[in-house]
Amino acid sequence: MFDPTAFENMKTVFEGAAYELDLRGEASITGRKDLVDLAEMSREYRITLQLPEWQEASVTICLSASLGQLAAEILDLASGAKAGASAAVTFSWKNRDRSADYKQIIFSAWGNGNRRRIEERTVRSSRSGVTEEVAIDFARLITEDLMDDLLKMPADAVKTLRRMRV
Repeated sequence: MFDPTAFENMKTVFEGAAYELDLRGEASITGRKDLVDLAEMSREYRITLQLPEWQEASVTICLSASLGQLAAEILDLASGAKAGASAAVTFSWKNRDRSADYKQIIFSAWGNGNRRRIEERTVRSSRSGVTEEVAIDFARLITEDLMDDLLKMPADAVKTLRRMRV
């Protein structure tokens, strides 16, 4: 038997919080990916949520760990590398007429402090049309000490979707 990494522990807590919202009917999980990149030796877990009564927008929350972050824990490195993961949240929608309103709601809810990087994107697809996105990268290491923040992240994202729906 092996000890799970911090990433595995955080992923389990985060996933449980998202599925709890789904079980209570507050959100629908519309996508889930648990990836291991063998070229970079990294991990990534993504879950996408929508409101059951409103599919105009969605939010994808991503938890990822690089080789350095995983190795720091597994090898208990003293080289300065830190064990933990990174987190990002991406809101997506197709209604371009409401983009300014949606962005204002997202920025007011998630801020743009110096501990976050926010990127606005327009994705043009010949198959599915134009999608607007706001991606929020928390630009800091998430450790097991911050588990409460991970536990709240899916609920906070769903609250933002509810505000966008109005």
